[in-house]
Amino acid sequence: MRHKQRLLIQVGGCIYDAESYPHSHGFESLDPVGREAFVNHIHISGADREREADGIIEAWRSSMVSDWPGYAFRIYRHAIDDEIIVRFHVVRRGVPNWYEGPEGHIVVNDNVASVA
Repeated sequence: MRHKQRLLIQVGGCIYDAESYPHSHGFESLDPVGREAFVNHIHISGADREREADGIIEAWRSSMVSDWPGYAFRIYRHAIDDEIIVRFHVVRRGVPNWYEGPEGHIVVNDNVASVA
């Protein structure tokens, strides 16, 4: 199945989902992982939420692999009641990941060293 492409942009050293960035505010004081995880999160509800979440994740992954091969990313998928939350950030040296649990994330471009 082909999913809608999602453009990722770089602003101030962080990588953001281009659709989410213009609608986000109040994240400027966070560290880079926090800024990205805050801006790059989408709440999905409705009967088709599983398919929609999978489509967003695949579109992000595709863009990360093709357009940002020098960066390692983490994509998270978390289901709560009747909604799914997806988010991502760049893996950075010396900055904790948004979540360090044993499951619930996908690593993209994991053969790349984390960003300084």
